Amino acid sequence: MQKILLLTFAAFQTFFVFSQNDNDLFRYSKTTFMGTARFESMAGSFGALGADLSSSQINPAGYGRFSSSQFGFSLYGGSSNNNAIFANQSTQKSSGIGGLSNVALVYTEDLSEKSTGFMFRQIGIGFNQIDRFKNSFQYKGTQFASLLDEFVGQAQGYAPSELNDYFPFSTELAYETGAITYSNSSQSFSSLLTNGDMIHNRTVNSRGGIGEFFVSYSANYLNKLYIGANIGIRSIRNGDSYSHKETLIDTANTSLRSFQYDYTFFTKGHGVNFKIGGIYLVNNSLRLGLALHSSTYSELQDAYEATMTSNFSNMSVGTPSFSKPTGNYKYKVRNPGKIIGSFAYVFGLKGCINVDVEYLDYKRARFKSTDDPMYAFYDYAYENEIARNVFKNAVNFRIGGEWIVFSGFYIRGGFAQYGNAYLNNQAVEAEMDRILTGGIGIKTKTWTIDFAYKQRSNARNYFAFSESETRVNTKIGTAILSATMQF
Repeated sequence: MQKILLLTFAAFQTFFVFSQNDNDLFRYSKTTFMGTARFESMAGSFGALGADLSSSQINPAGYGRFSSSQFGFSLYGGSSNNNAIFANQSTQKSSGIGGLSNVALVYTEDLSEKSTGFMFRQIGIGFNQIDRFKNSFQYKGTQFASLLDEFVGQAQGYAPSELNDYFPFSTELAYETGAITYSNSSQSFSSLLTNGDMIHNRTVNSRGGIGEFFVSYSANYLNKLYIGANIGIRSIRNGDSYSHKETLIDTANTSLRSFQYDYTFFTKGHGVNFKIGGIYLVNNSLRLGLALHSSTYSELQDAYEATMTSNFSNMSVGTPSFSKPTGNYKYKVRNPGKIIGSFAYVFGLKGCINVDVEYLDYKRARFKSTDDPMYAFYDYAYENEIARNVFKNAVNFRIGGEWIVFSGFYIRGGFAQYGNAYLNNQAVEAEMDRILTGGIGIKTKTWTIDFAYKQRSNARNYFAFSESETRVNTKIGTAILSATMQF
């Protein structure tokens, strides 16, 4: 039943590509980890360890472990490789990625002489890249079902004059360019397709990401209890575009040879969240951590446009630039909060290991109408009901370790697994996200240089329309370089 519901909604997305849907809630709710090379080389598992410039995104009490002031930055680069399988045909496509993953400053103040029990307090400010969306995949293959079939089905029951009012970004474009026609006698629409198969070719490009600026406060009480809190301001930028082309194999008794449908949208906005946490040292070796992340409340604005070109035996008809449909809408999103429990064990001066277990309930993701009077109110009852029916709660797991080979030289490794957000993992998420990490570090009294490599793999089922399903297997390899100075 869940798969039927998701497939139905996938078709709905094709018809109303400018509306918000569960895919948007999923995109902004399921984030993994990015940051310093040390942080990433240990799979972001720092909830009970701390003392890293990226650790506050897991547990703000982690900054309480600093006994000196710190400044550092981290850069990343790599590639995203996709294998798309459509109609038993495999298509490979890669794209490069890179940018700033972390920059932060922590000011540490010594309070030990005040005899209050507090040894140090820290004020931190910085930026963490939370997620990146840059990606590109392409699929090719032959099947009978066509996007034009969807457009024809959508148009039935409407007059040609109503298409621009109800379906300006889809069926109206197919009608304008002559790929579908209307019969006055039967009062129905039909396409110029034949009974033969269609050659499909779609390229999907994504860009943007989520960055979080933060301000934090933390404290160390008797070198036993560490507490912290931070406020995160998220900047969200996401652009998606696709070009969908179909070519007729059988052209008998039709003038249509092919058509191309192009769609682009861009989302931008800001969000805010709050995190609190604590780390408790049971003894010199055993450490426990607990962190609570509030929901992230965002206001986003979408801008979108679409065009279509139909190619006939003797001419091509495209959407004129002056009549190309464009639109925009502003809305609010609530993404679910998290509860993170952590366990760490320190092997004296030799190394350490940390385990994070993270719980979140994707069903709590919601849309809400904007308060901006420039935009019409919309209650999102349908979309939020879809979210309640297709999402579930999930448990994420991260484990990371560090070993001191000799004084000042470290080796690290980690593994993370992120649970599926959807109830039926065969409908959208074909596999869990899995991340394997490793790295090295060199540390002196005043500076540290760290290097990490991270390999992320997942599989998604992509629905171009209700009768078109593609499995996309993704592997993302990233190298991270960090420099940190203590003062």
